Order: sequence, then structure tokens, then C-alpha cells
Amino acid sequence: MFKRGGWYYLTTAEGGTGYEHAITYARARKIIGPYETHPDLHLLTADGAPADGLQRSGHGQIVFLKDGSIYHTHLTCRPLPGLKRSVMGRETGIQKVVFSADGWPRLAQGGLFASRDVEAPQLKPHPFKPEPARHKFNSNKLPLVFQWLRTPEPKRIFSLTARKGWLRLIGRESIGSWFEQALVARRQTSFVYRGETKLEFKPQTFQQMAGLVAYYNRHQFHYLCVSTNDAGERCLNIQSCPGLWPEGNLQFPLGTGILLPSKGAVSLRVDVDHAQLQFGYSLNGTDWQNAGPVLDASVLSDEGGRGEHADFTGAFVGMAAQDLTGNALAADFQYFEYRDLK
Repeated sequence: MFKRGGWYYLTTAEGGTGYEHAITYARARKIIGPYETHPDLHLLTADGAPADGLQRSGHGQIVFLKDGSIYHTHLTCRPLPGLKRSVMGRETGIQKVVFSADGWPRLAQGGLFASRDVEAPQLKPHPFKPEPARHKFNSNKLPLVFQWLRTPEPKRIFSLTARKGWLRLIGRESIGSWFEQALVARRQTSFVYRGETKLEFKPQTFQQMAGLVAYYNRHQFHYLCVSTNDAGERCLNIQSCPGLWPEGNLQFPLGTGILLPSKGAVSLRVDVDHAQLQFGYSLNGTDWQNAGPVLDASVLSDEGGRGEHADFTGAFVGMAAQDLTGNALAADFQYFEYRDLK
């Protein structure tokens, strides 16, 4: 709520987090009301917006700058072209606003739909330090770009000191667990990206695995992992759950897997191009081969799995380790690289 020109204005979010999301305005002379709604009802909405425009726009706040200009922040998303699937989750948008002669705020460009091309506020630049593409884990602190499933005991799932220059993940519960899971990942920030890592891991049983994961939640992920086959041989496999909610059934696109040498580091890579995801691997860090078929990257979205309104974080990509025997076998990751390609 804010006060301007003798009116109390109430800013409200309406329409959930889906494609009918909106910012609705009301005003009153007294703070306790009665309130009248905006003659256009909404200041901003994506309901009915062009398919190639910003979608799911709403839930924001007005900002008055010292130079007299007015802007309105809002949540929004950029779905995959031609699909109502938002792999980058809810993002932050900004629109220029003017107050019309009737005292109501409206978008400066007219209409109710958020614009991609907005005159930037005239503020002092505040550049952030560029994020390096490759993190080598030489610090005792995990870089801020990485996140993990909440736990009051992060030392139980990872360590940056157990092996200098490496991130050690301590194998815990399954990739579908909501509890103690050793998964460290960062957000996807482009429709086209490459993620890469190198790990050393010596599983003794198929119940131990570690690798590279493109992840949304326990019902939406593609996981390229080093484990063993039924004969105890080290191999590369894929566990995938393409939005199979609520059961979370697994699929194994690599079948019995790709045999690996019994020891030695393995480099893993994922290439995502809009709705397509391709895993790859290398034994020397130079010569790469595809691992498995092209998978559906669009299921790693706010609308995948349970569907619209259920989720809003966007997809992540990162490293994981599991040990279902309970022996907490560790996997060591030498680096993690992420590059937006478009």
C-alpha cells in the first residue's frame, strides 16, 4: 500500500503463479476503505498476452524515483518458444508507469501487457562481479551461485577441505529424496547452456552413484551418474524422471549403461538447447562421446510434473552423490563449469 494525492492505493497479486497472473489496483480516501477497483481492473497481466511476449506477469511493487519517474517491478517468465513451459522459472521484470489524469497508475507504453523493451531507470550503475564460467573449488567456502537442499548440517553432505581443490560430496539419500540429499547445483539462466564437471568416484555396488544432474525436483530430473552394473563393473548410466508425478517412477534411457575403466576420473557434460538435452562423457577430458539419447529438457520447468501453479523455481544443473547402503561413500568433483551459449 502507498499514499499519493490524497488516495490510499492497494497493490494486490491475483491469479496465482500461472498464465492468468496479474497486478490489480484499488484505492480509497481512507485507509480503512471503502476501496474502488481500477477502471481497467489490472495494471498489468499476461492473460491473453502474445505467445512470444512475457508471460505469468504479476505480483509486484511500485517504485518512485527521485527524478520523478515511476516504475513497477513484477514477476514474470519467458517460456520455451511454442511451449507453455518455463525452464528458467519466475524472473524479475520492470515496467515504466505513469499516473493518468484520473489518478490511476497505468503502464507507460499503454495496455496491460508487460514489455520486453523498457526505458531503464536513470540510476547510478551498480555492476556485480562477473561470475566465472568454471569454479575450481579452491576456496573453503562454496561459491554463492550454488545451492543445496536445506539442512542445518551441510558438513554431512559436502566438504571443501577434505581434499584440497576438490568439492567432496558425501553419498546420502536417493536423487528423489526430500530429506538428506547430497546435491549441489546452480540455476539454469539461458535456453541454451552447457554444464560440465570432472569427478573421481569408485562405487562398490549399484546402490552407490555420483554424477551430473539437470534437476527441477524429485519428479523432474535427468541424471548422468557413475555407478556399477549387476556384475559389479563400473559403468555410466542415466536415471530420469520426466515429470511422472506423483509416483516419481524412474526411467533408464541408457539401459544397462556404458562400461568404464575400473578406476580413474570421468568428465561429464550436459548440453541443453531449448527443449533438448544431450549428455556426454570423456575419459581424458578432451575426446567427448554422447551418453544416451536426446532427452526432453522441457519437463524441467515450472509446468512440468504437477503442472501450472505447482512450482516456480526454474531448473538447476549440478553435482550429486548417493549411497543407499548407508556407508556415505564420497565422490570428489574437481570443477564445475556452466556457460550460457545464447
